[in-house]
Amino acid sequence: MKEFGKFGKTATVAAVLATAVALASGCNGVRRRLTVTSEPSGAVVYLNNKEIGKTPISTNFLYSGTYSIRCYKEGYETTETTYKTGTPWYLWPGFDFFSENFVPGEIRDEQSCHVELPLKREIPENELLEAATRLREEAHNNSSLKYYTGAAENPDVNLGTDATETPAF
Repeated sequence: MKEFGKFGKTATVAAVLATAVALASGCNGVRRRLTVTSEPSGAVVYLNNKEIGKTPISTNFLYSGTYSIRCYKEGYETTETTYKTGTPWYLWPGFDFFSENFVPGEIRDEQSCHVELPLKREIPENELLEAATRLREEAHNNSSLKYYTGAAENPDVNLGTDATETPAF
């Protein structure tokens, strides 16, 4: 009878372990996904300075927090933003252990960020040339022009008198 008692304890421990393994094997934990969309679509997305693809794009993330998102598309302004993922209640400390390990099935934490890319403003060539000419004339006529920040402290430096002359540093 004593041998059956030992066998009974061993069988009970084995049954509890088998149940725990069975429950744990059916648990897939939390799947976190961030989807980035843009207007217009097809923009190259950098998440924390790592290229992840073109919009619309989804990627997994491990932790809730703030992510840096940069979107680039030819003909549009490059747009940078930060996105703070929310923390659902099942990922709060204490609850997260059970949701990650003991909840059967998969919990999905789907988050999305939309980025608007404004059109790049093209400056007409004649406006650009007029602005350059005006700035060149202002620089040439300004007798107190300093080529570098240390010129005031070192008056012996030749700053040049002609716009075509290279200053001697």
